[in-house]
Amino acid sequence: MRPLLVLILMLLPFPALAEVPLSGYFTAGRACPAYQSISRQTNPGDILIRPGTAYDLLAGNSARPTHLWIRVPGAQPDRRWVAIDCGTRSTDAEGRQDEPPPPPPRRNYRGTQYILAVNWQPAFCETSPRKPECRAQRPDSFEATNFTLHGLWPQPRDNAYCNVTPAERRASESGDWRSLAEPRLSPGLRRDLDEVMPGTLSGLDRHEWTKHGTCYGASAERYFTDALDLMLALNASPVAELFAANIGRKITLRQVRAAFDEAFGPGTGERVRMECAPDGNRTIITELTIGLTGEISGPDDFARLIAAASPTEGGCASGMVDPVGLR
Repeated sequence: MRPLLVLILMLLPFPALAEVPLSGYFTAGRACPAYQSISRQTNPGDILIRPGTAYDLLAGNSARPTHLWIRVPGAQPDRRWVAIDCGTRSTDAEGRQDEPPPPPPRRNYRGTQYILAVNWQPAFCETSPRKPECRAQRPDSFEATNFTLHGLWPQPRDNAYCNVTPAERRASESGDWRSLAEPRLSPGLRRDLDEVMPGTLSGLDRHEWTKHGTCYGASAERYFTDALDLMLALNASPVAELFAANIGRKITLRQVRAAFDEAFGPGTGERVRMECAPDGNRTIITELTIGLTGEISGPDDFARLIAAASPTEGGCASGMVDPVGLR
């Protein structure tokens, strides 16, 4: 091979000789991670491609590629690998949709706001007995004596379904959650989430990621890690002890708010709303929604996040702590 040709090949803007140069565009069909390295699956900035957006196509990782090399504007570095089944290739600019500009920042001088929604799972299951997670309840299961995760919801309420396809939104809103793509999580996080969110058996994790997690501004791994950190703080607190010690008995909103004040500081109970539901001749506590304001970085943040939130109306005044198992 001539020295000049060797030099030209060395200077080509492709990361390895095994890769095959390509041209045209790659249009994302779903949100997928954009890797700097396929083998190590490194993803600086936790970048996800946006469904419906076209990206400049640079190369494939082989003649029959499993991954495509694209340019992602704003990423550092901006040349990233994505799985080929995350979208479609085209050779011209017809129908190209550029990366949408980021929405203007919301004017919020106190910080980012969220609601953490947690279920008392035995009571929730009395209202939805056909769900697979409700048929699988056991007296020694996690949800028998702990709160379970419903979701972590960026606020305000209309901050939902960020850059998802119309088909994904329809599936989420209609309850066809199992048709949604499963969030890509590490094995350890998946194991922990399946325990703390029994609704994963019904695809609740897919729905929560599609509706709320896509507006979180981070990867699914980070979104669910942060949610589980908050659950860890709650389930290790006097609030969970109050519920576990009163299974089969009635407790009041005043008691619940007092337990939050004891656990996380005076006034934090005023940031909590209690939801109840009728069940025959009794009223059962199904859910707590907890206001949070600020950046989440671990379970030790919980007290600070609640204290920074706005007070809320309390919801139902009292209800029974339902035991595990369907009546």
